[in-house]
Amino acid sequence: MSAAASAPDAPVVYADGVTLQITDVSYATETSQGPGTATGREFARLTVELTNGSSQPIDVSTSVVTVLDAEGNRLTPVYTPESGARDFSGTVDPRQTTTAVYAVAAPTDHSAPLTIVVDFDALHTSAVFRGALT
Repeated sequence: MSAAASAPDAPVVYADGVTLQITDVSYATETSQGPGTATGREFARLTVELTNGSSQPIDVSTSVVTVLDAEGNRLTPVYTPESGARDFSGTVDPRQTTTAVYAVAAPTDHSAPLTIVVDFDALHTSAVFRGALT
């Protein structure tokens, strides 16, 4: 099942009633030190909400989020403790909502357009958001 791409400040809506939306965008700086960290690097934190308006449960345990810059380059995910990142998990029953937080190294220009792709199950095409984060 497919849905049209949306701006980051609007929901992606599927015909069966499933919706995804970016409910919050915030910026912070990595403070952790050690392997896999980039102390001082700014990151964007995206809160993504999935509402299951369909009549069937949705297994979101294999969700993948990819964020691309204007040239199509993948932005680096940030998994440090201060990112607060947490994936979708488990099953979302009909009429229920779940929330995940994803963090990526932020582009220097916050007004630069991005493409955010949320692949959340095998039945629905990926939800796509295009535009600058607000």
